[in-house]
Amino acid sequence: MGYNLSIQRENKDKISKQEWKSYINSDSEFTAKDEYSGNLPDGKIVTIPTPNAGIWEFNNREVPFTFSEEYGWISVKNPENWIIKKMISIANELDAVVLGEEGEKYDEEYLNKENKLTSNLGDKKWWEFWK
Repeated sequence: MGYNLSIQRENKDKISKQEWKSYINSDSEFTAKDEYSGNLPDGKIVTIPTPNAGIWEFNNREVPFTFSEEYGWISVKNPENWIIKKMISIANELDAVVLGEEGEKYDEEYLNKENKLTSNLGDKKWWEFWK
């Protein structure tokens, strides 16, 4: 289980596969990835097809972005705020927006609220907000 955010157009126009591939090719932090492999505990390797996906490499981490040709949107599962920031940047390039599964919009205003909340905590952990 998880929560997906998607880069999509509000006007019902789909992002095309060509637009997505062009974006991947224009961003030096992205690599096209048509399959993803990982090691299992028993030493076997599992490979999963990921057609039209892109991997964003940032701060020694790999973040998979998947593209749905059917819906014309780009998705990331369970993104943290630093990933949402990148998604907003991509959305701006593609004349699109970032939306949650329930239709809520993630934009610069969202990031500003999150930053303000975090900065108000100072050195406290988020669960120590009352101290």
